[in-house]
Amino acid sequence: MSSTLVDSLTDIFRSQALGSFAARYGESEPSVLRGFETSIGTMIAGLSSKLGQAGFARQLLDLINNPANDTKILQNARGLVEGQPAGSLGSKLTSMLFGGNLSAVTDTIGSTSGLRGGTAASLMSLGAPLLLGSLVQRVRGMDTAGLTKFFSDESARAGESLPRGVWRFVGRDAETVPPVASGVVREPSRGWLWPLLAAAALILGLFWWFGARKPIVETVREAADSAPGWVTRTLPGNVDLRIPVDRMEDHLLAFLRDTSKAAGTAFDFDRLLFDTNSAVLQQASEEQLRAIATILRAFPNVNVKIGGYTDNTGDRSANQILSQQRADNVKQQLIAMGVSANRLEAQGYGEQYPAADNSTEEGRQRNRRISLHVTQK
Repeated sequence: MSSTLVDSLTDIFRSQALGSFAARYGESEPSVLRGFETSIGTMIAGLSSKLGQAGFARQLLDLINNPANDTKILQNARGLVEGQPAGSLGSKLTSMLFGGNLSAVTDTIGSTSGLRGGTAASLMSLGAPLLLGSLVQRVRGMDTAGLTKFFSDESARAGESLPRGVWRFVGRDAETVPPVASGVVREPSRGWLWPLLAAAALILGLFWWFGARKPIVETVREAADSAPGWVTRTLPGNVDLRIPVDRMEDHLLAFLRDTSKAAGTAFDFDRLLFDTNSAVLQQASEEQLRAIATILRAFPNVNVKIGGYTDNTGDRSANQILSQQRADNVKQQLIAMGVSANRLEAQGYGEQYPAADNSTEEGRQRNRRISLHVTQK
């Protein structure tokens, strides 16, 4: 039997990137490996489910056959961990699959794998471009019918190991999978026992989640992000979004909800990282970009302008160009995450409009920023 997508990609990740990823995010290697395997399986199950929708197969084939989807990425898994850019195709894939539920999906994967939600989100971001790269060879020459069968077979093999919690996000009833488990549940001679055990497990799980797991997650993330804590906000459309309290996302969301406040306010991103003297966003920036994209999708009447700014060191014209490139890159990332392009503008301001004194390092650091200007509510 040929290797499944989950198996082959897990082997690539294990050999190239497991150790460096676990060290970078401060997680155990077994938990990271489980999280990666679950992320790939969840995406495959999602693809299998979505392929029943009209037009999705063609959309997926276009994404796989995009010239930017290069199989060389399969030799560069460690580079993705270290912040080398993977392009926007992976973000497009996860947006197609999960939309505004992406944060809930990665939180579920994290909780079932023993990972923080942000770590699981980074694993999904790393796994998506690897999955697309592997599909270049696997589905070459297939029509939409062949693609549908291929993913149906892959999903059946991957689904046996997926946690029940993720199935509600990929269009399946949790009670129908995995097949082995459903067969056990229906065993006539012990049918009364399994509901009792399931209820007991649920109660114990709730005690564990609220009594042990959650404080550990919040404490670790709070220390890592220098934020007072994390909170889950419910957006329009009943979408849950986990964000840091009293930070950019929280302030933006409160502003959009306040009907007494008119458009015109700007909010500075506080967790975007670029390579030095470059417009290339580092992978650590993705969590905040995804949160902002989720908020913007939940408020479809809101338009924004992305402003890029620099300090006053170096050549003025070069700073102007760099600020425009960075603003453009943030705009493209938000588009890839499902925000309509006609709602977004990007403007580089270079050294104009400093937020602090350029004569100090602290001031220059504050001046090197990306802002989100709300131009329409």
